[in-house]
Amino acid sequence: MNDHIDDFIHDTLQIRETGALKRYFVEFVGGFGFEHVAYHYLAEGFKRLSRQKGFRIWKVPEPYIEHYLAVKAFEFDPLMEQARQRSVPFHWYDIEDLPSLSNDQKQFFVDLRAAGFRDGVAVPVYARPGDIAYFSFAATDRVFDFSRADLLQLQAICQHMHLRYNELTETVGAPKLSPRELQVLELIAQGKSNTLMGEALGISPNTVDTLVRRCFEKLGVSSRVEAALAGVALGIILP
Repeated sequence: MNDHIDDFIHDTLQIRETGALKRYFVEFVGGFGFEHVAYHYLAEGFKRLSRQKGFRIWKVPEPYIEHYLAVKAFEFDPLMEQARQRSVPFHWYDIEDLPSLSNDQKQFFVDLRAAGFRDGVAVPVYARPGDIAYFSFAATDRVFDFSRADLLQLQAICQHMHLRYNELTETVGAPKLSPRELQVLELIAQGKSNTLMGEALGISPNTVDTLVRRCFEKLGVSSRVEAALAGVALGIILP
């Protein structure tokens, strides 16, 4: 993993847009066997962020995202809780037997296994004082055999990603959506299908599909749920 850090830093410094940065990061860590990736801002200025504002990347099977939101797991997610308390990476299931876990948190791990997640790693990162974020990586087909040095190198990659993402959002700002793309994003957040969006906006299904894909590309996401969450997190649309 160490051989890749210099390449990662070099490549990300050439990227000038957050959507492209997120796509590159997901592809890059996929080389380590990670099928699923999440990136959340947990606290800013010592204040805990809401689920909507904390979202950055959520490349996770959509059925699991829907379940996560339905049970309001963000309110008790033990991975997030431990990431706020720890300074080094940890394996998901290493914390499953902590005596401090609530019943909801124990069920959280049952649900992870039921969704097919065989192994996962959580990586806390930091920026300004009081700012905490974390990355989460998972696979359904393997158990990760990372050494402590491997995990710290992964943390270095995540730390740079976190700093670069913040740098781009501060200097470039949120992605610029056209008025029509913004309308489509708002309808996506309302759960409207492409057919209903076309009827509401008076445009063809093909045009709707093109606008949805443009929204995905600009936001650096791959699903409708991700697009809605990214729009809220970036302040493009309201919750």
